[in-house]
Parts: sequence; C-alpha cells; structure tokens
Amino acid sequence: MRPDLATAARAVLLALVGAAALFAVVKAGEMAEARVGERLASEARHRGEIYAQSLEGAIERFGYLPAAAALDMNVRRALIQPDDPKLIATVNAYLETLNRAAGASVLYLIDPSGMTIASSNWNTRETYVGVDFSYRPYFTEAMAGHTGRFYAIGTLTGVPGYFITAPVMIDGIVRGVVATKVNLDALEAVWQEAADRVLVTDDHGIVFLASDPRFKFHATRPIDAATAQEMEQTRQYGRPAYPQLNLGTVETVGGVPLIAASDVAPRGRVIADDKALVPYGWHLLLFADAAPLELAGRTARVGVTLGFGVLGLIGLYGWQHLRRARESLAARAALEAAQRELEAKVEARTADLTTANGQLAGEIEERRRAEAELRAAQDELVQAAKMATLGQMAAGITHELNQPLTALRGLADNAGKLLEQGREEEAQANLGRITAMVDRLGKITGQLRAFARKSGSETLPVDVSAAVAESLAILAPRIRVAGIGVETNLDAAAATVRFEPIRLSQVVVNLVGNALDAVKGRPGAWVGLSTRREGARIILSVEDNGPGLPEATLARIFDPFFTTKPAGEGLGLGLPISLAIAREFGATLTARARIGGGLGFDLVMEAAESVDAAPPQPERMRHVC
Repeated sequence: MRPDLATAARAVLLALVGAAALFAVVKAGEMAEARVGERLASEARHRGEIYAQSLEGAIERFGYLPAAAALDMNVRRALIQPDDPKLIATVNAYLETLNRAAGASVLYLIDPSGMTIASSNWNTRETYVGVDFSYRPYFTEAMAGHTGRFYAIGTLTGVPGYFITAPVMIDGIVRGVVATKVNLDALEAVWQEAADRVLVTDDHGIVFLASDPRFKFHATRPIDAATAQEMEQTRQYGRPAYPQLNLGTVETVGGVPLIAASDVAPRGRVIADDKALVPYGWHLLLFADAAPLELAGRTARVGVTLGFGVLGLIGLYGWQHLRRARESLAARAALEAAQRELEAKVEARTADLTTANGQLAGEIEERRRAEAELRAAQDELVQAAKMATLGQMAAGITHELNQPLTALRGLADNAGKLLEQGREEEAQANLGRITAMVDRLGKITGQLRAFARKSGSETLPVDVSAAVAESLAILAPRIRVAGIGVETNLDAAAATVRFEPIRLSQVVVNLVGNALDAVKGRPGAWVGLSTRREGARIILSVEDNGPGLPEATLARIFDPFFTTKPAGEGLGLGLPISLAIAREFGATLTARARIGGGLGFDLVMEAAESVDAAPPQPERMRHVC
C-alpha cells in the first residue's frame, strides 16, 4: 500500500474510533444521570409525602378543639346571655384552660355579629375580646353551619396562623362561632433545618409557608384584580402587593425534568415535586438538589473517558515501543550533536559573561570614584559657603575685634603709667580688664575657628538650643550692627536631634543670615527662631517679617546660584547647600510665605530621644544685639 493511502486509512480509522468513544462517553453519562435521576425523583416524592403529613398533622391535631368547646354549656349560655359578666369570666377561664391543655395559640368565642365576647387570651395585651372578625371567611363559613378553615396573618398580632372554626348550634340555629388559631412557626423552623426547599401555596398561588423566609408572600402565578380585591377584603395577608416568584425553566437531563435559573436555586438545578393538599386547596412544592444527578453523569463520563484513555495509552505504548527501536540510533546521534552545540554555546556565553563582569567591575569602580569626587566637591562647596558667610560677616567681626584692641592699647598704656606712679592697685585693675578683653577676643576667634573648621558626616545627638546659641553668637556682630531684634522660642521637649553639630550650626547661620538680609533697613525688623516637637520629629523654624517673595520666586529659592540679592552681595548657594546638608542627615528643609508678610523656613529633623512625660512649657528668650 502506498504511503499516502496508508496515512489516509489510519486517519479514517482514528476518526471512527474517536467518534465511537465519544458516543460511548455521552451514552454512559446519560444512563448514569437517568438512573440517579429516577432515584432522586422517587426520594423527593417520598419526602414530599412526609412534609405534607407533618403539615396536616400540625393542623389536624387541633381540628377537634373548636367543636369540643362549642359543646360546653357555659359557652352556649354565654351566647344567650352575653351581658352576664360572671358567665363571661367563667367562659374566659374555660377557654384559657382548654387552650393551654391543647397547646393551640388562642381559642375564642364570637357572637353572630362577628364580635369576640370571650377568649383564652382575655387577660393579655393582645386580647381578642371586643374585636370584630366578621370580615374573616372562617367566621362566615361557620355561621353558615360549616367548619371554617382559613390561613391568614393576625390583624392584631401580625403573627400568621391557620384558623379553624366550628358553629355553636342551639335548638338547630347557629348562635355563634368558636375559633382556634394554630401557629405553624415551629413546623417552618424544622423545615429550615432540612436540605430541601419547601414552599406551600394557597388556592391563589401565594406562598404562605416556606423553608426559606425570603420566599414567603410571593406569588407563583399572576394575581388578577378579583383575587387581589378578595384578599384585601378578608385582610388575609395584609400586603398591598405580592412579588411574583420565578420558578425557572424546565430542562430534561437523563430523562428527568430539572428546574434551572429559578429564584429557589439561582446557581444550580433542582428536582421539583408538586403535591396537592386536597382538603385545604393548597399545593406543597418541594425542590431537591440535583447535584448528585450531575455528579453521577460527570463521574460516568470521566470514568469512561479514563477507560478509553488507558486503552489509548496501552496502544500508544506498543506503537511507541516499535518506533523506539528504529529511532534510538538517530536520537543518540542527535543528542551528541546537541551536546556539542550546547557546550560551544556555554563556552561562548561564559566568555561573554566574563567580559561583561569585567566591564561591570570597572563601571562600579568608576562610580565609586565619581561618588567620592562628588562628596569631596560637596564638602569643598560647603566649606566655601562657610568662608563666604565669614566674608559677609567680616565688617562686623572687624568692628567686634577693633573695639577691644583699641581698649587694650589704652588700658596697657594706662597700666604702665600707673606702675611708674606706684599706683599698683589701679594698675592691677587695668590688667584684670585686659585679661577679660583677651578672653572675649579668644571666644570670638574660637567661635569663628569652629565654624570655619571642616566638619565630618557622622550623625550625633546634637542639642538644638546649643546649636542655636552658637549660631547667634557667630552672627552677633552682624546683628548688633544691623540693630535687628532676634527672638527665640525654644521648646524644651525639642531638645536633641540626630545631626552633626557644625553642619547644623552652618544651616542655622545660613537661614538666620538670609532673614537678616531680608529685613535689613525695614522699620520694626524682626527675626524669630522657634522649635517644636511632633512625634519623633523636631521642627526648627526661622521666620522674618520682611517683604516676602512672589510665589514663582519662592518655588526657585533652593535652585543653585539663584539669588534675589543685588549683584556682589550673594552667590545663591547658601540655601541649596543648607538643603543638601539637611538631606544628608535625613532631614527636610522647606520654605513658606508667612501670614502677614515675610518668609519662614522649617527644618524637620529626627529626634535623638523619645519623650515619655508631658513636655514642659516652652522657653522664650529675646536677643537684641
């Protein structure tokens, strides 16, 4: 046989085998579903009988009660003498005792006009005594000489129940009605524990008993106008409308009708059973879960599919075993070739990775050098900013040093003359003044030397108050010359931060220096420093009452070389360097416009310690130099 014909024959054979297997799988599932479906339907019918019997038993065990009470002589006499209070009290006690012994909800006596004249609940807040029930069908049926039956919601209590009545015959004439109410809540509670969904509908198709309370008082079919008017007149359920219940569509699976897409089972399918309760004109609808039917069909189909799969695997194994012998040598040769190719690729890839690693190591080293150079440049820039700040303060420092030096010259000359005249005590006093002035000069130069010294980047606990005091001491000559008031309001709770002392002092000097420049020459010039604590952060604020800045200018205030000062008075590096220092130590520096004019800068730093007790009162100081 030619190869093309052999291939076509194999394809046809495989198609026939596949179709036969598919037919067998479908048929096996249908047979399993039919078998399990018949069993489930039979069980549903049986359980429906049980539900119907339980309902009938719950009702009929009280069916004798009204007729029995109608035979009592006092009950009959009360209908003849309804105005005898002693007789009515006797009948009330009798009905209460009889009702308690029977276990019904209530037992009551109605006169021919429909008015209740005695009741077992005569001494309760919900007593039926004096209530007119002439509109109820059970009353009219009993007055016609028949046993009355009616399910409704109590107009007094709002509690639903089944009413049974019996006529009271005196001399062949109906002189009144005895009625009892049967509460079916206990039966519904039992139904709610079952796996089935049970609905009981009246002759109008209204669901009045249900294992799921959500379905109560829904209609299983449309309500016409006459029926709605009748239920309104009898006050049966006391509702203006009855939403229609969707009972789904019928699907046949395995020969068994199933209901799908219904309100009672929106996510699955159920087997339904409808049992007529002839004595009452009701219908009991039972919906049983159809999952076992679907599971049986699915299991059968999977089982048959697995069976065919096993047979197919056995056949495939035999076929593969025959091919394996022919393909073994070819596979071995192909494997050796692939191994050789793989080894060559691995060697090439290894070489590439080695080269790439060398390049990466070089780039890493280059980046380290660049970072070191950048940090060195930044440190030099910070140092240059310090020198620039010292240069700006040169005039004030010169004045601060010249005054003591001039005084020293005069005191030294004076001391020499006093010693020549033998006035040693006065000469000693002059020498003491000279010593104090030398100490003052040493303190000034020491502060400047500490500010100008290069600082490290090690984070330490820094006293904010000490840093502020040091910075103001450095700026004291400039403040004194300008005649500007500097006020501090330092919160004792915001005492220590994580920073570097000299760099923190540099930031404060820059901020206060900017504020002094902003208020220079303005009447009532003022610069303020304050601290406060917010959780684990400490905020140092520097504010002034200067002219402020427009919003567009304020947005660029931290840009390098951006300055609003006249040419030659500033490089535009103080604030960018302060911002860089703040970020280096995990702090933030922001600028804002003050209400009422001027600017404010907030330096938010990490606190070096936690505050366990309530913070003390803030310390307020005022420096005018």
